[in-house]
Amino acid sequence: MNRTLVTALVTGSAIVGAGYFLSRRQPPRALPSSIIPIITPVIDVGVAEDVLEAMEHLPGDEVTLVLHTMGGCVTSCVLIANALRQFGKSTAVVPYMAISGGTLIALNAHHLQMGRSASLSAVDPILYGQRARHVPGDESMKALHGLALEYQQAMTRYLRETLAARLPDAGEAALEQAMGVFMGDHAPHEWPIRRPEVEALGLDVTPAARSWGAMVDTFRKRWW
Repeated sequence: MNRTLVTALVTGSAIVGAGYFLSRRQPPRALPSSIIPIITPVIDVGVAEDVLEAMEHLPGDEVTLVLHTMGGCVTSCVLIANALRQFGKSTAVVPYMAISGGTLIALNAHHLQMGRSASLSAVDPILYGQRARHVPGDESMKALHGLALEYQQAMTRYLRETLAARLPDAGEAALEQAMGVFMGDHAPHEWPIRRPEVEALGLDVTPAARSWGAMVDTFRKRWW
């Protein structure tokens, strides 16, 4: 099986479709340069390129990402998350939803803000509409099973690094609890994780101002 094709189909979401990043279009109103909106059904390679370009050209060491997405290509989301890790001060704002790969990006910000109805989700990878952990290892799926195992292991390591950085004083039991929630051990991949659940894990999360939701509404209704 063509590995490039498989990689393109490995997503943090079962949703498919054309994504968009709003820097490509004239926004309804000017935003401060440190605020980057990622308001797109799917985070694909093109979205990642635009986000990385915007982050690279920020004048300071501070960035705010406004996320409204169902996730996307694992590689694209990890590239954005890696870039986010390089900032001295970073905030992820989730007015409504940052599902799957969107959650992975949000968790890599130093500070997380969530709207009163906002949700995150598990981040475990999906291949051909199946969770990587569920791809069978029989002869008919042997090649895909090996790749699925690689993605599952890589995401487990990456998420552990992410959560360990966000929970520096937590013990191993607390870290494992957070890992279980965000790897979706006991829930479907896209099952909503609300702010009280995030707070209960000990992660730094505060309420997002309603003005962020209004900003997402403006972008979404104009372009989606």
